[in-house]
Amino acid sequence: MKNVSAFIQYLETLANVSEDTLTKYVANEALDRDTDEVITWFEDLLEHGCISGMVSHLVYYCDTEAFFDKYYSEIMELKVSYEEELGEPMKIPYQLKNHLSWFGFEQIAQRLYWDFESPK
Repeated sequence: MKNVSAFIQYLETLANVSEDTLTKYVANEALDRDTDEVITWFEDLLEHGCISGMVSHLVYYCDTEAFFDKYYSEIMELKVSYEEELGEPMKIPYQLKNHLSWFGFEQIAQRLYWDFESPK
């Protein structure tokens, strides 16, 4: 990443919006790390996923179910968009809310990381 401090500022801007969104949640989760660990956190998350347990608020079913219920609309929009790109329904190999919670979190994290990385 070219400019870590600019990325941190970008995340802080997203984390400070008044509306409670999935993007705000992911930005706040990233900012819970030391500044020098944020990029590594994104890279590890994008490589290993939430299934690795690295997002402590999304480890237990009760937490992922509450997360899914709270961000249902946003997660379902991400799912539909993904399925349209894929051209087929998403395969959900385990508990629905758990899988889709992780999927939504990872999709937003990927967007934040790559949108900032890609040239404007």
